[in-house]
This record gives sequence, C-alpha cells and structure tokens, in this order.
Amino acid sequence: MKINDPLKTEVQTYVANSEQRAMDIIEEFKNAQLSEGYTLTKYDTTYKCKKDRKTKDVIEEYWLVKVTKEYEVM
Repeated sequence: MKINDPLKTEVQTYVANSEQRAMDIIEEFKNAQLSEGYTLTKYDTTYKCKKDRKTKDVIEEYWLVKVTKEYEVM
C-alpha cells in the first residue's frame, strides 16, 4: 500500500445484550479481517442502562459495539 492510496472507512454499530456477546462481536471482526479484505482500525464498547424514574430499577441494559473498518480503494 502506498501512502497516497485512498481508503474507504466504514463505521458500524451493533447492540449486544451482554458484555460477553459484545466482546465476541469484536473478536469475530478481528478474525474476519484477512478473509474479508479490511483492516479493523478502531473498536469500542459502551455500556448503556435505562432505569425507571421513580423506582430506579433497571429496565433495560445493553452494550453498544462500534467498529471502524478501512478498505483499500483500487
């Protein structure tokens, strides 16, 4: 790859129902890099929790998984 070669950047966001599933999603992208022709340049997980206003009980919890892939454009 030359320095002047253009790259296509793609950002994808997924919702996982557990922290383990979020980590599994990232590992799947890491393992598929060579076979699918992209480079995983950035990944992140963020825990989100929604609570009831009155009782403060957890209503919903999930993890957002954000991955950034770069492809070489020919």
